[in-house]
Amino acid sequence: MVIVGIGGGVAQVGFGAIAFDAAVRAPYWGSRSELIEVLELARAGVVDVHVETYSLDEAPKAYERLHAGKVNGRAVILPNG
Repeated sequence: MVIVGIGGGVAQVGFGAIAFDAAVRAPYWGSRSELIEVLELARAGVVDVHVETYSLDEAPKAYERLHAGKVNGRAVILPNG
């Protein structure tokens, strides 16, 4: 399979086709133009982003809260948090 990127770039995907430790991700939340619009709204202060940060030692707690549906927004684990 070949994924065609913005600007005509391509990445071959399949067993033995991608270099070791490489990842290919595709957004599932909308188009690039929609993302740009959302970022502009956030910069203008119209969108309020909720983030809960956790240290690496608190990662199990973050996963427990996520599993229980108690995370408000996103849970972000910081290595030096």
